[in-house]
Amino acid sequence: MDYQEKTVLLKNGKSCVIRRAEEADAERLLRYQKETSGETPYLVSGPEDIDWTAEQQAKRIERWNASADRLRLLAEVDGELAGVSIVYANNTQTRLRHRCCVDITLYRKFWGLGIGTALLREVLGAARAAGYEQAELEVVSANTPAIGLYKKLGFDAVGTMPRALKYGDGSYADFLLMVKRLD
Repeated sequence: MDYQEKTVLLKNGKSCVIRRAEEADAERLLRYQKETSGETPYLVSGPEDIDWTAEQQAKRIERWNASADRLRLLAEVDGELAGVSIVYANNTQTRLRHRCCVDITLYRKFWGLGIGTALLREVLGAARAAGYEQAELEVVSANTPAIGLYKKLGFDAVGTMPRALKYGDGSYADFLLMVKRLD
């Protein structure tokens, strides 16, 4: 998917650069994924699930950048990685090609500054430009700040997936399934 780098102004007056991930970001992205997955119980992966090498991550970035149906965007504040958002095809079957999935993570210290809103607007715009008609996501039902963000951007709750995540202590979390029309 094509994307032109952008700079947005945050609620705290700082600038945030939103750009496509590049192969040179591989090591930094791995560190980010391990750290953010340990900051919150709301992500599918835990730090123990992030076991790729920097070389494997660089190849994944290269494949994503060569794809017409996937995009990974990074948000940087003062040169520091603050967040990541992705959009990718829901499936390759003809009858499902109009749908895409979106995902977003932010370092906790960057929550509430408008980075999530900016990142999601950018991936949704790129998805629309790529011809997707519907964006979908799953969010832990207890993650009310994220649900508020998704609703603000036009996502509607369409159902619940009970016991979607199982934590190490044996407890579970439900997913709220959310959809936004892009056409």
